[in-house]
Amino acid sequence: MNIIITLKQAFSQANIGLSRHRVDLICRLVCAMIQTRSVNLKTLASALIGKAQVESHYRRLQRFFSSAFSSHVFTRLIVQKLVEPSRQLFLVMDRTHWMLGATDLNLLCLGILYQGVSIPLEYMSLGKPGNSNTLERKKLIKRAWTYLKGCSCCLLADREFIGKAWFEFLLAQHLDFVIRIRCNTWIGLDDGRLRYLASFVSRMPKGSTRFYPTTIIYGGLCLNLICHRPKKGEAVLLITNRENLDEVLQLYRKRWSIETAFGFLKSRGFNLEETHLTHPERLHLMMGVLALCLLWGLLLGSEMHEKKPIKIKKHGRRATSMFRLGLDQLIHLINNAQDCLKDFRYCCHLLLSCT
Repeated sequence: MNIIITLKQAFSQANIGLSRHRVDLICRLVCAMIQTRSVNLKTLASALIGKAQVESHYRRLQRFFSSAFSSHVFTRLIVQKLVEPSRQLFLVMDRTHWMLGATDLNLLCLGILYQGVSIPLEYMSLGKPGNSNTLERKKLIKRAWTYLKGCSCCLLADREFIGKAWFEFLLAQHLDFVIRIRCNTWIGLDDGRLRYLASFVSRMPKGSTRFYPTTIIYGGLCLNLICHRPKKGEAVLLITNRENLDEVLQLYRKRWSIETAFGFLKSRGFNLEETHLTHPERLHLMMGVLALCLLWGLLLGSEMHEKKPIKIKKHGRRATSMFRLGLDQLIHLINNAQDCLKDFRYCCHLLLSCT
């Protein structure tokens, strides 16, 4: 019970404007989620700290996820912690999809890059299989923009997120972007002739990169094109409105950070696919709690790595990720609260204090 009191005190200092009953349940839910590494409500109910029976805990969780409580409170906490007006932010957009029986659970996510992981900032349940459309992407960006207005941001996205209307919207928002496009695209170069990208890139030497500023694409948009043909694998074609083209290819590699986040939310962390929640608002609320847990593990792991660097194995990668290092430490502190209360109090401050 001491850990719940300690976490509630930290939440009260964060000034998020919630009732004490909401804060109490969120604190218990976050601790249970970290302990069990699960999002299944039955599993969480059995791990929820408190004297009530498991069935009572389960009903309380059901009421919480079926209420009109908004996940935006978690977005505000993440922005409060990670956003610095003087620093450029990198936003990454992608989808994650899994099946619950015959039901498609398809989430469009917008994450904010931190320590090589895109922390989910905004998310939308599409309620269908397959790609998102321009209207859905616009809605997601507009929701995030209410928290990021005035910040310098750059959007990174894969080949799904293309189209004339979409690029025009990003330009109207004054948002930098680096987005991969498909090989079956026609472009106009300086000589005024149209070129088919697939055949155009196939003539490039392997291992080469070429830059084409002021390329005409989608029948009138003037953007910058970067063509990279690696020694192995398929060509990478990037479209951007950034002026410094030399750094664009390196920036696009950061897009993988959202795949890393999905891995931590699923099999490498909290087993998101175990959830039986299918209603969009309930799923959004679950994602908000998960995003907070992901950020907490990453913040703690990053600090532990600074004090004692993670061992590098022979293949050149770390022996464990910073997130897993922080998550394991949080589990240890929660399970040994009587002896580690001072350390746990510091971890709460690490998550809920402003930058």
